[in-house]
Amino acid sequence: MKIAVLLSGGVDSSVALSLLKDQGHQVTAFYLKIWLQDEFSFLGECPWEEDLKYARGVCEQTKVPLEVIPLQTEYWDNVVSYTIEEIKEGRTPNPDIFCNSLIKFGEFYEKIDNSFEKIASGHYARVEKIDRKYYLKTSPDPIKDQTYFLAYLTQRQLSRALFPIGNFKKTEVRRLAEKYDLPTMARRDSQGICFLG
Repeated sequence: MKIAVLLSGGVDSSVALSLLKDQGHQVTAFYLKIWLQDEFSFLGECPWEEDLKYARGVCEQTKVPLEVIPLQTEYWDNVVSYTIEEIKEGRTPNPDIFCNSLIKFGEFYEKIDNSFEKIASGHYARVEKIDRKYYLKTSPDPIKDQTYFLAYLTQRQLSRALFPIGNFKKTEVRRLAEKYDLPTMARRDSQGICFLG
């Protein structure tokens, strides 16, 4: 199967990519550059360059091609501006929900060709098809489960989504990273939202 893997430079997506490669799939990694436009970089530092360095290291080790897809404008228009407006109104937004539905499984779908049967990521979630309908299912790791952040995915998006680490707990993913000797195996989990500085 031909699979596009969203590779963030973190341990979870690196293990997802390695598992798919091990299973014999034809894998291409994609790093989405969604952080601030360069002219907005004065608002705060974001480690996207370091993330990309790790993503490249993983791809070199696994011999998987890597493409960088710039989506800063789409990210600003669909996620950042919404978040800022919500905060101004005194509400607490959840930008991750919109980043997943509108960018990672939205705009990105439009940037790649239809030859990719599935789009894989390092989310802790599962997709199950029952009677021609796709259901988002929780991960066995109740602390790391990310189904809440994927709740806005449509049937079309879920039909192509693949979550290779969805059946694992975080401790098992860390062990797999060590087994694969991935450059990301000791990286800490990312926290927070870079664009807010």
